Amino acid sequence: MTTRVVALEKDLFFSVKIQDTLRHHAMEANIARTLTAWEQHLHASGEQRPALAIVNIASRGIDWEQAIRVAHEQGYPVLAFGSHMDLDARAKALQAGAQRVVANSKFATDMPGIIQSMLIPK
Repeated sequence: MTTRVVALEKDLFFSVKIQDTLRHHAMEANIARTLTAWEQHLHASGEQRPALAIVNIASRGIDWEQAIRVAHEQGYPVLAFGSHMDLDARAKALQAGAQRVVANSKFATDMPGIIQSMLIPK
């Protein structure tokens, strides 16, 4: 069975990188570019239901804090990523319900490993 994740990512190029990287590790990423699409993916059921929610907290023009809250309230583990220098965004992501926040560089270089570590029951 393929592990499915949903990612809130507005950048088309990085969206493709997420999808391509995860595809090579038996995972599938559905990309949401709006809160409406995000919520639709979170309401999926059966094999379409994501195991993890991923949010780019550097996204402009989208309420990523609300996206994290919605996913957290629905019981999804939430992984956020963004600039290592934006400590305010990191704090807001954790306060909204993200279980983990990583720097863009860490996410880009170890995406499958980070995702797998979040899927392991604790």
